[in-house]
Amino acid sequence: MIREEIDLYDYFHRPRGKAVSGTLAAFRHGQMNEMPVRTVRPAMLVLPGGGYGFVSQREAEPVAMEYYAQGFDVFVLDYDVAPVGYPVQLEEAAMAMMYIRRNADAFDILPDKVAAIGFSAGGHLLGCIGTIWNDPAVKEIFGGESEKVRPDASVYSYAVVSPDPAIYRGNTFKNFCGGNASPHDYAIDANVGKDCRPAFIWGNSPDRTVLPEHAVRLYLAYLAAGVPVELHLFREGWHGMTVCSAETEGELPMNPACDYVRPWIGLSVNFLKTLGFVPEKREKR
Repeated sequence: MIREEIDLYDYFHRPRGKAVSGTLAAFRHGQMNEMPVRTVRPAMLVLPGGGYGFVSQREAEPVAMEYYAQGFDVFVLDYDVAPVGYPVQLEEAAMAMMYIRRNADAFDILPDKVAAIGFSAGGHLLGCIGTIWNDPAVKEIFGGESEKVRPDASVYSYAVVSPDPAIYRGNTFKNFCGGNASPHDYAIDANVGKDCRPAFIWGNSPDRTVLPEHAVRLYLAYLAAGVPVELHLFREGWHGMTVCSAETEGELPMNPACDYVRPWIGLSVNFLKTLGFVPEKREKR
């Protein structure tokens, strides 16, 4: 495994301002010299949750290892949180995607097979780059290339989608906006359009932190836009289940619901495979 840490502000020669994070952890396969061919892989950007109040470790490297084992090169973003707000998190997610795009050839990554996965507030951040990639803050950095910030597929995991008080609770939108933007402008379901890329959405019906209505609204928005979408709402479980493993659970023995919900990983991988997110064998350079 090739393990690297990238300071996105240094890479893009951007002033850091109030930001203190903005780093990307890379988990790449590399090539095996003994093999007669090289492998070119899909990539996955991981956006952990935490309500924009912290960045969850449980939704970071453990998630990366699951997709790494499925043949993806994986990148985990450590983004800024409150009191730092808009546009910093969006800019950092955009830089992370653009970093992967610009290094795709050097890293043997399929340039049109770069997906992203987001959990809870990280799911909201995923929705921002997946539906509002032409945001003024993104265009200020990347101009006409801002479309490259949009993932080629999105995996929404119990994502925060709407600030509608009928279904929304917590401080996610408050922390994201930081008094610099309107929550309604960054409602993900309201920004889904026909130019979005396919989406896999999952959550838990008993989730009382991010109600399942968020997932349903997002699914209906993608459906109405005519974009390929798949929805899974498990009848058991709770908020923050991440990869449902002993490593990410706080109690042992594990709740039986973990075994019930864990198949979301395989379901998401199968969804991506149907879209061509599979390693390819090519001639050596």
